[in-house]
Amino acid sequence: MNDESDHELIRTFLLFHLNLNFSTLEVSDRPKVIDRCYEPLLQMAENSRRPMAIEFSGFTLGQLAELAPDWVERLRNAVVSGQVEIIGSGWAQVIGPLVPKDVNDWNQKLGRDAYREILGIEPTVALVNEMAFSAGLVDVYADAGYGGLILDRENVRAALGMEDRAPHFSPVAVRGPLGSVLPVVWSDVVLFQRFQRVVHGEISLEDYLATLGDRVGE
Repeated sequence: MNDESDHELIRTFLLFHLNLNFSTLEVSDRPKVIDRCYEPLLQMAENSRRPMAIEFSGFTLGQLAELAPDWVERLRNAVVSGQVEIIGSGWAQVIGPLVPKDVNDWNQKLGRDAYREILGIEPTVALVNEMAFSAGLVDVYADAGYGGLILDRENVRAALGMEDRAPHFSPVAVRGPLGSVLPVVWSDVVLFQRFQRVVHGEISLEDYLATLGDRVGE
């Protein structure tokens, strides 16, 4: 093997989470969030040469269709052009391990119905709500039609007692009790929390980029 093939290719993805049902967000402020946050985000996707992923619940998508139909139409066009990939969530951000399987099944069904009816698509990858994972959820997401999951790497590694092992030893798939197996894309809690601090002006963009470089190089 040559030197180039000895180095593993590290792929990173840009994912944004949208939630108009956030607990501290007043209903009357939803149009303001769309105008100040979601509009610039979509403009960035439309103007970027690199695709990005956007995740939202079926409920949030329904609110966007009602409050900003032009925005939803532009999003649909961005999906068709390959500028945006939609990541699934469910109808609501349900903490899956705390509710019965029937609730999880219906949450995913209603969410996928919304994506199909409003955007004309069915996402292939889902972000596990609130990063609260249990093995039973694998079968729920697989039965709903998803082909992969996004999970938080650090919490899973802590639960498995893998903190002392290099990050690239993390699992690549999860298995449900009924036999379903789904591949995993790992999210990074450190990076998204530090990104929030950049947005709030608590740390500089340069500090964030330095952390990003360190995390990717682990």
